[in-house]
Amino acid sequence: MKVHLALAAVGLTALLLTTAQLAGETSPAAAPTTAVPVPPSDTPDPVPSAPAAPPPPPRVYTSSSDLPDGPEFPVAGSGTFHVVPGTGDVVGTGPLRTYAVEVEDGITVDEQAFSVFVDRTLTDPRGWTARGALSVRRVTGAASVRVRLTSQQTARNVCGFEIPVDVSCRDGNFVYLSAARWTRGAVAFLPDLTAYRTYMVNHEVGHAFGQGHRPCDVNGGPAPVMMQQTFSVSNDEIVRITNGVPQGAVIPQDGKVCKANGWPYP
Repeated sequence: MKVHLALAAVGLTALLLTTAQLAGETSPAAAPTTAVPVPPSDTPDPVPSAPAAPPPPPRVYTSSSDLPDGPEFPVAGSGTFHVVPGTGDVVGTGPLRTYAVEVEDGITVDEQAFSVFVDRTLTDPRGWTARGALSVRRVTGAASVRVRLTSQQTARNVCGFEIPVDVSCRDGNFVYLSAARWTRGAVAFLPDLTAYRTYMVNHEVGHAFGQGHRPCDVNGGPAPVMMQQTFSVSNDEIVRITNGVPQGAVIPQDGKVCKANGWPYP
């Protein structure tokens, strides 16, 4: 009986060993890692953008009388004018001068903005009404002075172009303000277009009020409003630009240079 028990034990052991070996062989081994291919994207790779072109260098003006770069302006009109409606109160305490505001027919501008600017300039405390010199009032009918916004070509025809520079002028009781300058200004005033427009109005209306041209009096000081600042704020440069063409005043070559100024009494 002991022999049978021993054989049974041996058989059971062998069976267990066989089962354990089979279990070990059938356990799944660690599978090797394999990369899954990714389909190509429909979006193309970004193309590097070209570097931005540097801005053009600022213009170097060969003369202070050059017309600055800037927006387009009315080149030609009909040569006739219409009144921009509007009236105002008397401003100032001296002898009265009336004025009307006009725009050339055939040009497109903001007429109301122009007339408001003229009003504000002529009634400003720094203007011709200061110190009791005179008083002004805007009217729509007969006037002491008629302030006209004028195309470039009409301004050249009226004011002359013997000196090849765009300018404004006074002819009798008519003041012609060049649209080229109204839009672009003058080198001496850059980049302040408002200050130049103030100068345009006060300088040309000053002629209508009996004022003549003046040179720079004090080196480094504010230019007299009757200095020809469209040409330059340098006495020497004005002499060079005008080149002997009479300007109604003797401009000395004395090296004096003023600061741009648009007011009679700054």
